[in-house]
Amino acid sequence: MKSHRAAMRTRAFTLMELLVVIAIIAILAALLLPALSKAKQRAWTTSCNSNLHQIGLAMRMYADENTELYPESGGNIYWDAVDATTKKQSWMQQIARYVGNTNAFNCPGNVQLPSELQGPFNYFNSCNAAYIAAENEFAPVRSTAIMFPSAFVLGGDTAGVKGGRIIFDPLDADKDDYTQNCVGGAADDSLTEFWQIHSKGQNVMFADGHSKWYKIFNPGEMTFSYNVMTNWTSPF
Repeated sequence: MKSHRAAMRTRAFTLMELLVVIAIIAILAALLLPALSKAKQRAWTTSCNSNLHQIGLAMRMYADENTELYPESGGNIYWDAVDATTKKQSWMQQIARYVGNTNAFNCPGNVQLPSELQGPFNYFNSCNAAYIAAENEFAPVRSTAIMFPSAFVLGGDTAGVKGGRIIFDPLDADKDDYTQNCVGGAADDSLTEFWQIHSKGQNVMFADGHSKWYKIFNPGEMTFSYNVMTNWTSPF
């Protein structure tokens, strides 16, 4: 009897039993992986919106101390560099002391991109209205000119996905929409950057401080102009 019990304790799994266990694990993994992926996407979207909220507050504080003008963008400006035309650092560096932690400039969804498109600066400064008002010259957005603050696009995520023939330099700390529509929906696709890395959408920040996930340009909730509800391609 004793030897029989010992044999029972040391009995190994049969090949069939092992295959059944492996199959069950594979089925469970197949069921759980999509849910885990969606949870990760939601976490990235939430973290990105948190970054935008922090950036929006910093831009508001900057404007409060600079005669209601938001930070001005120029051309491609790397960190610690100065633009040849505006004589200013990148818009991100202009607000850096209000942000506190420059990690806020990095969208967590950036890790999904090919390595050559990944970079530390993943948000854009929306200044097309100021650009048009200044007769196609670099200029800062004036907060007092904004008629629809809850709809005026102040910025959003720009993680580096190529759209049309134009692409942002991943190391450019001064991404902006002077010449590129950073939210899908421009009349000219070659001038549109698609940054749809958050569940095939992107986070957009508005002048009243809120940010929201969008799949495409929404004409009822967005404007790139000071005083009318209009898309980027229309006059202000």
